[in-house]
Amino acid sequence: MNLNLDRPLVFLDFETTGLDTEKDRIIELAFVKQLPDGTRSTLVQRTNPGIEVSKGATKVTGIHTLDACGLFWGPPLKKVGQKLVDFLDGCDLAGFNQIAFDVPMWVAECKRHSIPFSMTGRQQVDVRILFNIKEPTWDRFLQGPRNLGAAVRHYCGRELKNAHSAEADCLATADVLHSILQRYPDLPGNVPSLHEICARHRSPSRDEETREGQA
Repeated sequence: MNLNLDRPLVFLDFETTGLDTEKDRIIELAFVKQLPDGTRSTLVQRTNPGIEVSKGATKVTGIHTLDACGLFWGPPLKKVGQKLVDFLDGCDLAGFNQIAFDVPMWVAECKRHSIPFSMTGRQQVDVRILFNIKEPTWDRFLQGPRNLGAAVRHYCGRELKNAHSAEADCLATADVLHSILQRYPDLPGNVPSLHEICARHRSPSRDEETREGQA
């Protein structure tokens, strides 16, 4: 089954100062836009968070406060907000754990910086939810947590390169989605139907899902 698009689908991923979607900040983001004709365009942006990067985030991403808040890292999100919103105009969204983490983080950041962005009318495809649905017997003690690296290994037969680089994670998520659709022909190949499946199977425990999904 191939993914058929009626309008652009943007795979998104953020590296952040921590996992609190209300208090933490974005320090690097990537948007990979897939068009209905199969072509792609990419926008990668580093942003100065204005706050310290947590030790936990640094351990995962390798990004320190002195990096993210330094002169040569990137501008505050507010200064590039319109460019980012324009890139997302008319697009649905996809990601790995984005319903629990990335989209709430993005919406909170837009509100914080008065960036005009709305989720109204946007469909969401969360690849981690599809991973959960299709691998109900996954043993996290034997196979590891259901994170992106595990999904790439399981569905694409390779290791995730440059993990926790926002662009690399976006591209890997797109590969996993296409591999899942190829492996399971019972899944619909259109965004509205996948959106309904993800909404129906969304986990009520966002905190637990965020921790594991970002590991």
